[in-house]
Amino acid sequence: MSHLTYNQSKLTNDVDKLVKNVLFKNLRGKRFQGQLNELYRPFMFMYYSQDALTYSQDSVNYSQAINAFMNITITLIGASYPCDVIWDYERSQKIITKLLEYKDSIMRELYDWRYQESQNQKVLECYFKNLIENKSRVLVIFIELKYLKNQRYNLTIHDFYNHMKKLRKLISKKNACFKHLTGYAWALEQGYKYGGFHCHLVLTYDNSKRYSDWHIAKTIGEKWQEVTEGIGTYHSSHDTKTKYSFEKDGKLGVGRIHRDSPQEVENAFTVARYLTKSDKYDQKLKVWLPKMQTFGHGEFKEK
Repeated sequence: MSHLTYNQSKLTNDVDKLVKNVLFKNLRGKRFQGQLNELYRPFMFMYYSQDALTYSQDSVNYSQAINAFMNITITLIGASYPCDVIWDYERSQKIITKLLEYKDSIMRELYDWRYQESQNQKVLECYFKNLIENKSRVLVIFIELKYLKNQRYNLTIHDFYNHMKKLRKLISKKNACFKHLTGYAWALEQGYKYGGFHCHLVLTYDNSKRYSDWHIAKTIGEKWQEVTEGIGTYHSSHDTKTKYSFEKDGKLGVGRIHRDSPQEVENAFTVARYLTKSDKYDQKLKVWLPKMQTFGHGEFKEK
């Protein structure tokens, strides 16, 4: 784990949002200038900083919006040091003008992402269908794995990647909280409001051998806390109050799911599809490692 003086997930999220607000929400004038000056120095410090990092700036990828921001600002400041730059009104307006030239590439990223999500959803539905149909009853677990708000200064996308790598290795061994697991799928995201890295994880268990979905979700969350050395936290959808709120509306899709109950099965599919919803573009990763997967699932083995 890194020990940083900035919040990588929030800074990348805020710069990405700033650019898109200019292009799609008409952010202009003094409001843009104020937000630009607030974000520019800490972001560029993060981008160039080497002393506390275990990677170089070239080893991570950024969203098209962030790439546009970096390219434009680096060109406009010339030989000046970022720490010496204050964006006056005139220069901030030049950024807006130049950003318009990047609108097509940013829109292309959106279209490509939506297409990929639609492909991921097709794959996930096929995989999940096999999991449901292979057993008369399964336990469906849905959990969000994330980080404590006051600890997000202490991690980078590299840390998130390594934590997920460790977790997937534990899942593949099918021991302890993953015993009698029949399948799983995961999706990596970055929150829109605060930019926090998080993972949505859906798992299925053999209900003839595992019974308490609340207990399983709790132990998975605790395993995540262990993997992250205490900086991780989780949100479970398996407490009584949450389950009841969905059950009374006929929408409960976690816990025990019977193969011969069309409503239960459809509700479970709705839960699984959340991993690949195409309306969550604002929550895609804004920073990632080369060749880093943001969605995946286990292998189906018929029994």
